[in-house]
Amino acid sequence: MKRPDHSAEPVDYVSASSHHCALCGGNLIRTPRRPIDHFWSLFVPVHRYRCNRFACQWTGNLRVDSAVVDSSTMTPR
Repeated sequence: MKRPDHSAEPVDYVSASSHHCALCGGNLIRTPRRPIDHFWSLFVPVHRYRCNRFACQWTGNLRVDSAVVDSSTMTPR
């Protein structure tokens, strides 16, 4: 039996983030949320991030951006 070819390129999650650290301006990396973050997301959707720079060590929550809807694709009622 021939195995499927998994030739997908690896994703660089650091450069894929459009968020930057509030303290040093470095790249942010998503991290698992704490239980209190899950509770907080019931009211305001948030994701947890940490700074990629070792010297900075910033961690925190950022609000999830709402999806931008293109009005030209919407059908009139």
